[in-house]
Amino acid sequence: MVNLGALNDEDKRKCANMFQIHLVINVLSSSLSEFRNLQLVSKSFKRISNDRYILQRLSLNKIPLLPWRNRKKFHNFFKRCRKSGNLEAIYRKGLVDYFHRDSHERQRDRGLKHIAKTANNGNQEAQYVYGLILICLGGKTKQNGFKILSSLRKPLMLSNTIKEMEKHRTHIRNMWWWGEPMMRHLQKSYVRENCNCDGRTEIFPNYCFRHRFGEDDDMLTSSACEICLCHHEVKLFFANIKE
Repeated sequence: MVNLGALNDEDKRKCANMFQIHLVINVLSSSLSEFRNLQLVSKSFKRISNDRYILQRLSLNKIPLLPWRNRKKFHNFFKRCRKSGNLEAIYRKGLVDYFHRDSHERQRDRGLKHIAKTANNGNQEAQYVYGLILICLGGKTKQNGFKILSSLRKPLMLSNTIKEMEKHRTHIRNMWWWGEPMMRHLQKSYVRENCNCDGRTEIFPNYCFRHRFGEDDDMLTSSACEICLCHHEVKLFFANIKE
């Protein structure tokens, strides 16, 4: 713990500024209403909360994908986050533009580019969604989709990652009320690749869900059928969509 009494005035100001930064990040990550309340506290809090550094690194996990109220303020806030380079905000914009039932073709193209950008910067949920979209679209993009999902193969089998992936799937499936038409289109576009495996691979993801994945299972994953593993993820992706 820092002894404030031993610090000079300049160091105290730096400590106070760092405290404000951490406080702003925590508040911004909780809700937009708390964010607006914090801006009313002082000019310094308002200045920090609009700082590019803060908005770029802000976690948006606890903020809903689409708001029920204050949509204009919500839109403006996310726009500032995107302009600041916040990858979560860019990814969310991509999801909405690509999947929303009211999006036109140019919006969908732009949305897919946003998802791709976030995926290429290492966001696991974006990689997961982007890989599945490419697999479903087929054609030249399909092999790239397999490659992306294959890079997530071992992490997908880890018990803690399985829980995270289920959150991602729930996040995506919860879009059905405004994204179902596009989800249905992807589902109809998907064509499973033929494989010559013995069929045991599809049992493996269920095993990993019940038992913690370990080093002893490396050989199983290395010899598992890529096509069957990807098909398993596609089925989970469309779990709430009726054919």
